[in-house]
Amino acid sequence: MQVKQKSIRAPPPANLSHHIKQKCKQKQKINLVIFKNKKMENKSKKTVNLDLVGIDGNAYSIMGAFSRQARREGWSQEEIDLVLEEAQSGDYNHLLATIMNYCEPIYEDDENQE
Repeated sequence: MQVKQKSIRAPPPANLSHHIKQKCKQKQKINLVIFKNKKMENKSKKTVNLDLVGIDGNAYSIMGAFSRQARREGWSQEEIDLVLEEAQSGDYNHLLATIMNYCEPIYEDDENQE
């Protein structure tokens, strides 16, 4: 005759929603530190005149905007594909960091000062 063992769970904290919010904040801080410490390298040393502010946050929209601008500026399809391949090799934060590393918007104010 087999005896079933019961698993004993610890009771939830008194204020469960507060506990969950604290855990989420801790995770967000860890992810932010990882994102900031991740050294993205611009291998080609080329940049695209693209400001990502105002572009839809969807990953495909970001990659499409980058591809179109890079083609306008004379990048080869191979160069564009290398950047997009690197961007897609990680999570969403990696994609943003990679694309941002290859974007350097030039504003009219910057041109007038030179």
